[in-house]
Amino acid sequence: MAILPHKYLKFITMTTIKESAKIVSLNELLFPVQIINNPNETNSEYAKIVVGQTYDKGEMHLNYCSPRYELVPNNDIFPNIEAVLKGNNIKYTVTYRHIDHVRFYADYIITDKKYEYSVNGGDKIQPQISVQHSYNGLTKYVILFGYFRLICSNGLVIPLKEMNEFNLSITGKHTQNIKNSFLMLNQMLVNFSNNAKQITHEITKKYEVMADRYVPNMEDRINEVLSATGIIAVDNTKLNTVELITSIVNKEANDTSLPYGGIVNDWLIYNGINQYIHDESLNKKIPEKRREIDQKVMEFMLT
Repeated sequence: MAILPHKYLKFITMTTIKESAKIVSLNELLFPVQIINNPNETNSEYAKIVVGQTYDKGEMHLNYCSPRYELVPNNDIFPNIEAVLKGNNIKYTVTYRHIDHVRFYADYIITDKKYEYSVNGGDKIQPQISVQHSYNGLTKYVILFGYFRLICSNGLVIPLKEMNEFNLSITGKHTQNIKNSFLMLNQMLVNFSNNAKQITHEITKKYEVMADRYVPNMEDRINEVLSATGIIAVDNTKLNTVELITSIVNKEANDTSLPYGGIVNDWLIYNGINQYIHDESLNKKIPEKRREIDQKVMEFMLT
């Protein structure tokens, strides 16, 4: 990933958070949590309190909710997901993150070489399973398939058509639905293992289309994509969005470890915008909002 000058600071404001997602261990996500009665007189929507015994701040009130709220502890989610991965002999590495002890994320990168793919013959990507959950209900529980690009260490979305066709997204809200998601994940992994060649081909051929699409005027194309997807192109003394993305794309186009030989294409432009969207030093948007914007970019560039 491109090393950014210090002057490139915060950018577009959408769904923002007070702090960035913090990388933690699994045990730090599995702190004890319970629902208690609110000792104060209140309406039914705030009659219960979700209380956690966090690893670094001690007891915290994480959510005020009604008696209808169904608490699903992280301890019932992430270990079960990993049991499914291990049960299918899937090799992986994982990064856990949280935001303010109430929004939780895990990215499982599948490291089996048989699932690795090289876009344009040399730009390596690996399958990734992303999981999100929250105790405040603001981040819905999702298991999502995607890819991880080695050169920049960023996650990549996959086209919506293939997402739906191969059932590569799982959502749960209530306790029973979340429990069922582990069975669905197992089915997803079995299907992916048995049909990896077909699924990988259908997804990555869209990436290859972008990689084959030469872009004669990079700045015009970047401006076009940003405008079409609602990303504000900042231009001030602290940040020029187009200039920054251009520098990322040029660096990768001329990277001798990659197969582009100085030629700019839509795949590199997508990845430049992808890096801009997901850069923690540039914005405070929640990960799921960034992924939503990233998906818009992907879909527009495939149109």
